[in-house]
Amino acid sequence: MKISALFAAAFLLVSCASQPVVLSDFTAQKAKAVVPSGAIPSSQKMEFVQSLGAGINIGNTLDVITDRDGPGTDETGWGNPRISREYIHALASYGYKTVRLPVTWTEHTGPSPDYIIEEKWLSRVQEVVNWCLEENLNVIVNMHHDGGTSKTSWILSAATDFDYVNTRLAVTWKQVALRFKDYPQSLVFEAMNEVGFDSNWEKRYEILNGLNQTFVDTVRQTGGANSERYLMASGYWTDIERSCDSQFKMPKDIADKIILSVHYYTPSAFCISMDSSSDWYSYTWGTKKDYSELKGKFDLLYDNFISKGIPVVVGEYGCVRGKDEQSRLAWLSSVAIVCKNYGCTPVLWDTGHEISRYNPFAMTEVLSIANTLSGISAE
Repeated sequence: MKISALFAAAFLLVSCASQPVVLSDFTAQKAKAVVPSGAIPSSQKMEFVQSLGAGINIGNTLDVITDRDGPGTDETGWGNPRISREYIHALASYGYKTVRLPVTWTEHTGPSPDYIIEEKWLSRVQEVVNWCLEENLNVIVNMHHDGGTSKTSWILSAATDFDYVNTRLAVTWKQVALRFKDYPQSLVFEAMNEVGFDSNWEKRYEILNGLNQTFVDTVRQTGGANSERYLMASGYWTDIERSCDSQFKMPKDIADKIILSVHYYTPSAFCISMDSSSDWYSYTWGTKKDYSELKGKFDLLYDNFISKGIPVVVGEYGCVRGKDEQSRLAWLSSVAIVCKNYGCTPVLWDTGHEISRYNPFAMTEVLSIANTLSGISAE
């Protein structure tokens, strides 16, 4: 982002190996001006989501898939080391309050009709959850690449065989819920990750609504702390606009503790694409149009959910490295700030590229500055 000399005195220059990165109070002020049209409703569940603070994903680890037959793939399959106790401590020391654990269960699950999860795998997930709780971190455990395009994924087949997927979803979540039945409310379950059923256009929302309801009913029926646990229902493809469609319905819940799960990668070509030949690769984010687009997305969330007392967790947001560093700084800090303005929890997507998985678990300069601007820091 090009910065006017008018504001030069407001910036602290920080050295960077590739190019200077600028700590911009001006950028933060632009993001702070993006606010909802009305107040954030006050309720126990809205306050709970706000108490989750800022979060981070431990991606490309417990969610690994290998596209091979049978269970047993290791969490190191995509190049990351096994999650360590020291790494979890580092996340807490950086000021994060919540860890989202993307978990793929499918390659560690036995055949129908029982779909028994490997004890070794379930215990490993439990071990990491325990480490997070010992650091006073909240934890979100989900069902990740079980819904995807891999041949080992299965949730998307609900477009043609709803009964099969609905049954398997219930059986799998029942096992997970029972394992964590007596865990504190700082553990949250999330139904699915980025699923939609466009191939069955007329029933696409009906299918997702049904699976979200099955998830809630299954967890509640396991009793114990699960009777009152906060649960995250998955938006359609976790896309904000498609989740705000009137056909999407939040599941019914006697405990009234359901949170909407969406993701934010806008503009997607800027945030996700690694094509260095694309114009988006050198795009300088931070224009008036960019902030207008950011506000528009969150206004949709406010009008359709937040203003109605339905809390929202932005379970993933991020911008891949390699893009214009000043733009990454503006984008990362602005999204986190706007999430807080709207009463949402921002959860950064990271696969070890922003915070190293190896001791001393170094954080990129851009993320460090972005966190400072958005108030994410150790107390």
